[in-house]
Amino acid sequence: MFRPFTPSFALASLMVGLTAAAQVAPAGRSVVLTGKTGESPLIYLAPGVVTMIRLDARIIPESIQVEGRARFAVVEVGDQSVTLSPAVALGPGEQLALRVTYREDSPSSVVFLLTGQPGTADGLVNVSRPQQTFEACRVELAATREQCEAQAKELEALKARPAALSPAAVALAGFVDKQGMRGGEFRQGCLEARGVELRPARCWGLGGATWSVVVLEVSNTGGKPWAPEWAEVTPAGGEPRRARTVLSGQATIPPDGVVGVAVEVDMPARGEPGEWLRAPHAVRVCNGDGSRCLSVPKVML
Repeated sequence: MFRPFTPSFALASLMVGLTAAAQVAPAGRSVVLTGKTGESPLIYLAPGVVTMIRLDARIIPESIQVEGRARFAVVEVGDQSVTLSPAVALGPGEQLALRVTYREDSPSSVVFLLTGQPGTADGLVNVSRPQQTFEACRVELAATREQCEAQAKELEALKARPAALSPAAVALAGFVDKQGMRGGEFRQGCLEARGVELRPARCWGLGGATWSVVVLEVSNTGGKPWAPEWAEVTPAGGEPRRARTVLSGQATIPPDGVVGVAVEVDMPARGEPGEWLRAPHAVRVCNGDGSRCLSVPKVML
């Protein structure tokens, strides 16, 4: 809370010793805010007169901003009020800004213009905001709903991102040992790929002692989004088996979109790096119900 520039007993002294030059209305006056842009009600101040601005809702005391703060003898802020008294008179036409921020509802803040006028000073100003109409509530609710939907989509996209692993974390997890890893590109496999409105723009892979990863840059040429959820790999002359992990650059690939999809596969332990990315496999990546799949008949794992 802001502290006054005078000791607390000075506030009572000022209230008793009002200057005879300023006429103060005992009942005060009322100001009803409209919420329109640029709205700035005038508050009339005079030295020796304590002016209280009383609001109809709770405010954020620490957010109060008073222009020319050093020119005030009293600045007191409560949960629903601001009390002011200038140390010297404000000249006619001079205006100092006082910004008040509410804790909730609309308008969220208001700027009062503090000014001086000979023979006039406000003792009490009651400030109220207009009641929310049904239409205003509906618009605000719609805006809040749109914001929530946008945040939900952003969260979905974040969940679909691959886990961020540093080289140190990869080494500690045992994915790469002193023999490192090997990379390769599968051009022939891309040329022979088949899919329902799905085409790989590029195919390449990485291999380690006990794992392989196929990376497909998938182009969705269909009219509907595609969400890769599972994959299976089939070695030449062998049985298909599920891939351990399928990661996508984003949750769904929109029509005409191109997104990288990585398929991670457990492999039998292999010795020398020269054996990695040598075994021919077929890879099939599908959406949840298997209705749209991309098949790459020949990649080397």
